[in-house]
Amino acid sequence: MDTLRQRAQLKRLLRESLDARDWLEIDAPVLIDSPDFEPNIALFRATLPDGTPAGSLHSSPELSMKRLLCAYPDLPGAYYLGPVFRAFEAGRRHNPEFTMLEWYDNGATLKTAIDTTVSLIQSAREALGLPPAAIEHHDYGALFRRHCALDPYHADTDTLAQAAKHHGIDVAGPADMGHDDWLDLLMSLVIEPQLDTAALTVVTGYPASQAAMARLETTQFEGRAIRTAARFEIYGGGLELANGYHELVDPDEQARRLEPTDSRPPSPSQQRFLAALAHGLPDCSGVAMGVDRLLMWLTDAEDIDAVLPFSARRV
Repeated sequence: MDTLRQRAQLKRLLRESLDARDWLEIDAPVLIDSPDFEPNIALFRATLPDGTPAGSLHSSPELSMKRLLCAYPDLPGAYYLGPVFRAFEAGRRHNPEFTMLEWYDNGATLKTAIDTTVSLIQSAREALGLPPAAIEHHDYGALFRRHCALDPYHADTDTLAQAAKHHGIDVAGPADMGHDDWLDLLMSLVIEPQLDTAALTVVTGYPASQAAMARLETTQFEGRAIRTAARFEIYGGGLELANGYHELVDPDEQARRLEPTDSRPPSPSQQRFLAALAHGLPDCSGVAMGVDRLLMWLTDAEDIDAVLPFSARRV
């Protein structure tokens, strides 16, 4: 019961904090027609009683919320607080259905988005009677250099696989594991456990290949100019809490990134999204934060099951 009360208190605090900014809470459609638009996220497929495909359960309200900002460019901001779904994700830190807070801040830079996210998390700590957390900032490339002794932007897959083997990771993975798959593996199994468990850690400088719907920017790493994503992630200890972008507004570049690998045409909702981008998306930043993960960190829970009223193991 204590955890259920803390969960309700956390959701109330998040809503009140964003309402105070005059942002609009949006009910985004949960059943969508879009195919997967991030290769590492699998969606639940829905069918009608006769077996006819009926769409998928969304993993993010992103397309809908960006269409809203295109239609109402003077809106200060918008947010969604509710369930999202990802197939095949279950374990100590994952549940197939989880609660996400996703927001878009009109006119915000990446730094503004980071500051807003940190402020929300610190306010949540205060509401639960916890002291403010220390804040650490790290560059993605520097973390890989320090903990894996490699340059993540230029290392080939063989080098990344050898680094995984050096750290005792079973490298007998799928044959089609690519560069970013190996980077994600090293990040989750080697670097994240090294992060300060009591601190909020902000990581920036992600490779351009991990931009998804973020802009690209030119930065320096070890004296070389490289292209990186205008993206950040925030960790509570080694637990990923939030992922944010300075959002891509170029409709042509976005259309290229949404191109499926199987030559399917864009779905109707994707077409509407691209048409909205062509109309014009305001300069904005967006952030997705896992509410269950945040409550795990705030309460020192070791398993997501401990902070969910009904998990996949107890439905």
